[in-house]
This record gives sequence, C-alpha cells and structure tokens, in this order.
Amino acid sequence: MIHVIGDVILDRYINGTVDRISPEAPVPVVNMYSQENKLGGAGNVASMLSDFRAPLKVWTSFASDNAGELVKNLFISRKIDFHNFQKSEVSTCKTRILAGGQQIVRFDEEKQSLPISEGELEFMESQIKSEDLVIISDYDKGLLPALGNFLYALKKKNVETYIDPKSTDFGKYKNCFLIKPNLKELGLATSENKALDTDSKVKYLMQKSEADVCLLTKSAEGMSLYHSEGRQDFEIIPSEVYDVTGAGDTVISAFAFARFKQLSISNSALFSNYCAAYAVTKIGCAEMNISDLSIIMSNHKSFIDILPVLQE
Repeated sequence: MIHVIGDVILDRYINGTVDRISPEAPVPVVNMYSQENKLGGAGNVASMLSDFRAPLKVWTSFASDNAGELVKNLFISRKIDFHNFQKSEVSTCKTRILAGGQQIVRFDEEKQSLPISEGELEFMESQIKSEDLVIISDYDKGLLPALGNFLYALKKKNVETYIDPKSTDFGKYKNCFLIKPNLKELGLATSENKALDTDSKVKYLMQKSEADVCLLTKSAEGMSLYHSEGRQDFEIIPSEVYDVTGAGDTVISAFAFARFKQLSISNSALFSNYCAAYAVTKIGCAEMNISDLSIIMSNHKSFIDILPVLQE
C-alpha cells in the first residue's frame, strides 16, 4: 500500500468566456459556463495513484465546511480510503477563473491548521507495514510538524519515504529516503548559501535531511536524480505546455508508483518524467489517462508492463 500524508486542497475551476471589458474597471468580464471541483495537494497525489489503480490511504485534515464536504465526497467517489485528523478550522480551497483555456485570476481560502500530534504520528506509524511506501505531500499549511522521529521509525521498518517539500527547513524531513524539491524550493532552502552551485546546494540539503536520494525537478531543464551512484540527468520530454498545476504532484506520485511496482530508482525517475510531460498538456490537475500514457511510453516495455490493464 502507498500512504499519502499531507495537506489536501480543493481545486475549483470556473470556466467562462470573455467578450468585453468591465465599464467599472479595466478588467475582463467572465461569462461563466461551467464549474469543476478536483482534489489538489495531497489529494491530487492520491488521485493520480488511484488512476494507476494503486492501493492507497490518505492521512490529511479538512474542516466541516462546504469545501470539506466536497473534498470528502471526491475521496468517496474515487473510492480512496482516508483519515481526517480534523485539525483544520477552514478547508483550503483554490478557485481558478479560466477563459479560453487561460487562467485569469486565482483566489484562495485558507487558514493554517493545527499540527498532527506525536501520538497521532505514532498511530500512523503503527498502521504502516514494512512493504508499504509513504509520500509526504507538504504544502506548508501547518498540518505537518518536524517528522524526524516518525521518519526514523519508518526507516527502521525499511519503509521508503518520499518528501515533496514546501518548508524551507529541510531538517524537518530528517531520516527520509527521497526528497523532491524544485529549483525554487532548493533556492529558498539554501538562501544563506547563494554562492553554492546547484550540485552543492543539493548535497547540503541531502545532508541536512539525511536523504538517500534527491530528485530535483528543473521545469524546462528536466530533472536530475542524485543518489549513491552520482547524478543522472533527464531531459524534458517535449510536449505542448498548457498548465504546470500539479506537475510536482505528478512526479512524486508516479515515482512512488513505479517503486511500488519494483522499478529501479533510475527507471522510476524516467517513468515520472514521462508522466509529468503528459500532465502539463492538460488544464488543471491532470488525470493519468492510461491509454495516452501507453502511447507515449510505447518504447519502454517495463513502463507499459506496470500500467493497469484497460477494461475492454
């Protein structure tokens, strides 16, 4: 089983058309024609794992408000098992207004939640088996405290833990197996060492988090995998980019799925690179369409073999 721990977000998309500018202010008038709600944050990670038909459970927090009810119903509709710690006074919701396929504005509703207690971390650890994998999807909403003891307990069980960080203090993730920052997150976490080159910054953060592996995503420059055998670079797979929303979620969920299917670290990174290239061609948080993925991965039999079998 794959456990996803972290901040769930309700991603709301309002689609419309723009035919004129408002007479009240120099802003476009959007005529709304549809609205869609999707799971974001840790929920987006879980959604993609469910697209891959991976057994999973989500550990998160949302409030008993309208957005929270929508989050709960989305989990239920996708048949995703979840545990709500109920640490949130307000459920995080991001509303995006789109016209002609382009995002015009986004407004957020959020409030920092209370952190998970040591007792709750111990309970989670007791529910995770040695054959399981764990994704920490940290969107810095207050839910996740310092995780060193929790991650150490999982490390003793030989559980691989994958961190998608938002905190600038990578010591928070001490004892993790893999950490997956992007270039911006890497820069913020090493702001006191601006003179260091990228490789040195990665080495510093790997030491701080005691991570065995770092998967650095670099937007148009692809990604780099740092592990015991050195650095391995993966060029970006050409695609028409429409929206990078959730691209980091795609990488870590696809990597974890590939590891769950027992692919090597290098092949798991390449698999996630293909999935990310597909995801950015879609507006909003993309669903992993197995038919489409089978086509773009057609030259990699080991990747095709781990994808779920399509129903006739």
